[in-house]
Amino acid sequence: MAKVARAIDRLTVRFCEDCGPGQHHDGRGLYLECVIAKDGQGLNKSWVLRFKIGGVSRRMGLGSYTDYTLAEARKRRREFRHLAHQGINPIQDRKDKRAAAKAEQGKRMTFKEAAAGYIEDNKARWRSEVHLKQWRSSLSRYVYPVIGDLQVSAIETAHITRILRPIWTTKAPTATRVRGRIEVVLSWATAQGNRTGNNPAAWEKHLEHILPKQLEVEEEHHAALPYADLPTFYTDLTKTEGLPARALETLILTATRMGDVLGAKWNEFDLDQATWTIPAHTRNGDGRTTKTGRGHRVPLAPHLVSLLHTLPSRTGDPSGLVFPVGHNTVRDLKNKLLADGAEATLHGFRSTFSDWAHEHDKSEKFTEQALGHVVGKKVKRAYTRTDALNQRRPLMEEWAQYCLGAR
Repeated sequence: MAKVARAIDRLTVRFCEDCGPGQHHDGRGLYLECVIAKDGQGLNKSWVLRFKIGGVSRRMGLGSYTDYTLAEARKRRREFRHLAHQGINPIQDRKDKRAAAKAEQGKRMTFKEAAAGYIEDNKARWRSEVHLKQWRSSLSRYVYPVIGDLQVSAIETAHITRILRPIWTTKAPTATRVRGRIEVVLSWATAQGNRTGNNPAAWEKHLEHILPKQLEVEEEHHAALPYADLPTFYTDLTKTEGLPARALETLILTATRMGDVLGAKWNEFDLDQATWTIPAHTRNGDGRTTKTGRGHRVPLAPHLVSLLHTLPSRTGDPSGLVFPVGHNTVRDLKNKLLADGAEATLHGFRSTFSDWAHEHDKSEKFTEQALGHVVGKKVKRAYTRTDALNQRRPLMEEWAQYCLGAR
């Protein structure tokens, strides 16, 4: 038996260490291939197994000499030749096992790892480095403490509500963004094959039945964006495409109410005179209301006139809505653009305008009129027949310049 073994296992450890270039056969298809390195210094040595499967000769790499000893290479030869004798292609079998191991590893991906993967794949298309920092900071602060080290395949609705409930009513804009970020990370993980099933962070037909609607929460208070932060917010807004963004621009530049903007019709605008007349008696029909119960004329800054000219043609139906979009759509856009930790309702932009005007010593009377508020006592108002449109126009133009970044 010993004589047969020596005929099969021809190589020795000493030979393998000292051999020169070439293919050195150990027996039963196992070879030690030695190739001169590209730099001419030394040899690159690797194990190779040659075998036949279905009558076809195949060649299979078994790893480098530095990774596998002679004894280990012989053990791998026995394993793979055994598969070949069973009619199993050892090359394909190895590929299948590696793929299965990779898939199993993927299932063990944590949320933190999935978030890193999603961010890496998408950061190039984000608008700024600030947005990237906001993503990372919000996940680190609110999400990772709860599910950061949890496998994405194990994340359930209870985990999501545990994250959101503490901030859903106290930090509504932040909570909305956090929920959206969790949802897209989990969607990315699903697309990568790391989880299956419904997304536990989805809002429609899922969390909307568990958490209160953000609109209801938002109307309980009117948090306002500090006017010093508005130019940065507005810059990001101008870079955002679509009617919801233009509606939000109009809301900010006119200091009106969201209901008036979304209910605005083209026949209320005189762009040649740069004026928007919000009617007094059509509010209930449009779903819009004014607290004064009377019409309100709004002077339009040149930038806003130009903006309105870019919107879809008005010739077809001059009585049609200027912004046929939903309140929630505009609100969600606002929440997306707000910096992490910042809170502001749509109605709060009126307060932002008011704070700016007061801090810059603008006329209190014109500021209140710009907001559509009733100014003065009843008797005094009886003698005041003008709404000071022309006097308010410079105020709104200066406000627009401030929003656009002109300090």
